[in-house]
Amino acid sequence: LKDSAAVLHHAGWDYLKPPKPDAAKFAVTGHESQVVTLQIGVGEACQGEAGTMMYLSPGMRQSVTYEGCCQRCCSGESCFVVNFTNSGSTGNHEFVALTPNFPTAKVVPVDLSSPDVGGTLVAQQGAYMASYGDVRVGISLDTNCMRCCCAGLGLVRQKLEGSGTVFLGGTGTIVQKVLADGETILVDTNCIMAFASTCKLDLKRAGGILGMVGGGEGIF
Repeated sequence: LKDSAAVLHHAGWDYLKPPKPDAAKFAVTGHESQVVTLQIGVGEACQGEAGTMMYLSPGMRQSVTYEGCCQRCCSGESCFVVNFTNSGSTGNHEFVALTPNFPTAKVVPVDLSSPDVGGTLVAQQGAYMASYGDVRVGISLDTNCMRCCCAGLGLVRQKLEGSGTVFLGGTGTIVQKVLADGETILVDTNCIMAFASTCKLDLKRAGGILGMVGGGEGIF
């Protein structure tokens, strides 16, 4: 594992590194169909999309709020958010376990307050799974016709803003790349899960005529 991590690092990538809060707040378990378990203090709460709850400890209270329809539905989310609150009935920390509501999914935690993120994350439609702290789900419109048709993220993307931690749901192997100022990287279309708003997404042709026809990557 150490050797494979070194190869990946020399290639400019890293295995996904979950944020490390000052106090233990969550744990992601499992290899496929992952589960995130959150520790919730008295009076604290976390949010999740409908259908993600796996189990609750006895002192947790579950409620549903309507968060508006237009932006959330356009970004691939339900109009409703499930709130999980520590009611304080036991006076202790309580726990809630959440899992993406589609099979073989990975849970990807992102600390929006990280300097590498800068408070705003642009993600695929439907990527949001859960969050705690200050996290707001909105939309980001890509008005460039070429990008919205061919870049793999579409016209309407999710915009996640705030200073809390958001949990994304996705499939496959997740790796991350922190770009230096002015650095660019070439990525296959449909392979981007999310990126910080400080990054710029654009298209590049996949070579000449022969490359576009016979290279297996399409035009872009």
